[in-house]
Amino acid sequence: MATLLQKIKEMIDNISVTDKQEDTINTATNNLSNHLTRDENDLDIDSTFVNGSYERDTMVRPLDDVDVFAVLNKDEWTDDYGNLPKPQAVLSKIKNKLNSISDYKDKVTQDRPCVTVTLKAINFDVLPSFEESFGGYLIPNYDLESWTYSYPEQLTNNLNDSHRNNDYKLKDVIKAVKYWNRENKKLIPSFQIEETMISYFNVNKITNYEEAIRLWFNNAEYYLEKNKFKTNNQYDDAIKKIKSVRDKLNKAKEHTDNKENDEAIQIWKDVFGKEFRLSDVEEAKAFSKKLSEGSLKAASTGAISSSVGRNIPASKGFYGDL
Repeated sequence: MATLLQKIKEMIDNISVTDKQEDTINTATNNLSNHLTRDENDLDIDSTFVNGSYERDTMVRPLDDVDVFAVLNKDEWTDDYGNLPKPQAVLSKIKNKLNSISDYKDKVTQDRPCVTVTLKAINFDVLPSFEESFGGYLIPNYDLESWTYSYPEQLTNNLNDSHRNNDYKLKDVIKAVKYWNRENKKLIPSFQIEETMISYFNVNKITNYEEAIRLWFNNAEYYLEKNKFKTNNQYDDAIKKIKSVRDKLNKAKEHTDNKENDEAIQIWKDVFGKEFRLSDVEEAKAFSKKLSEGSLKAASTGAISSSVGRNIPASKGFYGDL
């Protein structure tokens, strides 16, 4: 049977963006950029660039949002007194223009501070911005009444530096935690996962994936910032969930230290779910045993596990000669 480290690496491969998906995203963003910067569109967008988890290579499957900064010509958008328009006016103009293009007809919505184009189940979030001469960009505030500063390249540069200093393993660790986060209702803002990873692993070096993921769950509560969550309740729920996983992964480490590989792998399977795959036979055996014990659960999505969802009544039925 495969080792726990091999299973973790297999999970990371399962959730990583494929070359074919990269080609699809690159083609879509290039086409979108061409439409946004076309002079006859009268949007006065000088350039675009991709940012966010896709650009930083920390996006996980199934694919979600691709962030596209649309850099506006400040001179063209300011009034005679040098004032910028409210973000909502800019967003409305971009949304209406994109919706008038046949490629995007009825695929364009506004999602608070950005305009979203949905293509092949992937959301391309267009974020209007104004480049500042001293660095950074102005982007829409969440209230859509004013503009706020953002430094998108800073996180990318910090992440790349930390990734390099950790033998190019950090981004894989981030993907694993991001996948867990998405399977748990996205309790933690995605960028916060990256920021906390950078802070922690600038001091503590990664030796292997098991240790790195486990140590993040052991220390995340000390690095996550409450004011970066939408609500205090969301922060509290995230910390509670993190502590639960911390305890499980620490228990798995005890099993590993005791040469109980199967038990450790099963705990990781319970934590990470469907993309932490056992072999077909092993998984059937495990599910059969849990079903007979009455410890198997079904989530609202239909996924089966021993940790999330409603209990499935115990059954003593026949499951073959497993």
